[in-house]
Amino acid sequence: MTTRIREANLREDQKVLTDLIQTYLDGEADNNRFRWLYLENPFGPARAWVACGDHNEAIGMAAVFPRRMYREGKTVTGCVLGDLCISTKYRSVGPTLQLQRACLACARSEEFAVAYDFPSSTMSRVYEHLGIFPAEKSVRRAKVLRIDDKIGRLVPVPVLSRLLAAVGNFALAVKSRRPSHLPDLEVRLDDAPCSSEYSALAEQVGSSWGICTVRSAEYLNWRYRRHPRLKYEFLAARRYKELVAYCTFTMADGNATIAELFGSMDNQVLTGLLRELVGLLRRRGVATVSMPVLSGDPRTGLLRKLGFWAREAVPVMGFAGGSTLTSSQMFLMHGDRES
Repeated sequence: MTTRIREANLREDQKVLTDLIQTYLDGEADNNRFRWLYLENPFGPARAWVACGDHNEAIGMAAVFPRRMYREGKTVTGCVLGDLCISTKYRSVGPTLQLQRACLACARSEEFAVAYDFPSSTMSRVYEHLGIFPAEKSVRRAKVLRIDDKIGRLVPVPVLSRLLAAVGNFALAVKSRRPSHLPDLEVRLDDAPCSSEYSALAEQVGSSWGICTVRSAEYLNWRYRRHPRLKYEFLAARRYKELVAYCTFTMADGNATIAELFGSMDNQVLTGLLRELVGLLRRRGVATVSMPVLSGDPRTGLLRKLGFWAREAVPVMGFAGGSTLTSSQMFLMHGDRES
């Protein structure tokens, strides 16, 4: 079997690309996701490649998605790799390597100053074949908010399990109610579209965080407010009406994930923001809140102090031209993934 790689035309190949993703990667990846992710990105349209088999049928694909990023105090064009998938009939390493080489040739070209990837375990092996190894790892840090389900599994007697869960939930709630010691800090949900204050915060602090996505209002509204499938919420912290930090989160199946925690690095501000979020999620009956962060994230100590404990980790690849980035150069969170 021979494989040929060609660059996709996003308009003409939309059905081909969507069908491949639905069949081999994500069954819920419909046309709405494609338009949002591939065509409506405020940083520019995606680039995609199609792998074709013996009879010119599409057997796989891969893509890169542009990002505007801060690097060494300047704004540059970067990208994130994603959506690589291939037919089960062609899952030898050869066709996958060809697709990945096409993506990497683009990502490491002069078109992009920075590129990164959150590869699956399978893709990590592909990178190894190419002699490329992780620059960092993203660690999911989780905080337990309610223990009803865990107690229910351990104690089969309903009356006893409810009693034990109530005691445990009360203890967890009390532990999280410590004051933040910032009476001038106002923390509340922000339901309106992100405005220029979010862009101003990005300009104020973004370039000091190493290689970091430009979290402008335009980008945040696209990435979170207009996400085709997930509902994201913003919890904003303001001091004297000035935005100083925010977190973006989503909930599914009784659990929550923090996609962004951005802004001030003041521990008291971050503590006040996260404790307010924990209280909000607990009132909603959420069992666990998770925040994936790079292992070298400077907020790791604070997260541990607030009860966010390390769980599983996934590799993170980082490139700048032909060079591999170091962990200290990058600031990436869950929301920096391609979708």
